[in-house]
Amino acid sequence: MSETTKKRTVKYTVAIICAVLVIAVAVGATIAYIMADTPPVENTFEPVFVSCAVEETFDGAVKSNVTVKNTGDISAYIRAAVVVTWVSDNDGSVNSTAPVAEVDYSISMGSSLWVKGSDGFYYYTAPIVAGASTEELINTLTTVGDGLEGHSLSVQILASAIQAEPVEAVNMAWGASVSADGSLISP
Repeated sequence: MSETTKKRTVKYTVAIICAVLVIAVAVGATIAYIMADTPPVENTFEPVFVSCAVEETFDGAVKSNVTVKNTGDISAYIRAAVVVTWVSDNDGSVNSTAPVAEVDYSISMGSSLWVKGSDGFYYYTAPIVAGASTEELINTLTTVGDGLEGHSLSVQILASAIQAEPVEAVNMAWGASVSADGSLISP
């Protein structure tokens, strides 16, 4: 290699090293500026609260006006189970003999918006906005006849709610689907 070629190689090498150093300093200065002068971004995500409560009138013999209120902060779909049992007057235990509708008790169902699903739950087909209540699930429920000796009729309404948006939530949790108009289709 000639002396001239060696000098050019050294010049190119020095020029390349200088260019790499200039780029490294520029990138480092840019990153430092961004980190020093960029304000933090606050996460504004607020989780929703989904809950419900059964509202009813009970005078000791007749359960009536049974509705479910959306006590959450977002629109929700509501479902409820009506559990009717004989409870011992002595110790409060549940008897294995199940009461029979129209033999042991009389029930007058409420709104047609409540639809009984194949899983035994009653599904309210319209979403309920936060703070609102469903129409009546049960108008009245009363004991018929003498009942089971030493036992009282117990009627519990077990309600649950799930957020109405996204509609996939109700499908994943309950196996129900939602039609194009927003009506719940029970499983």
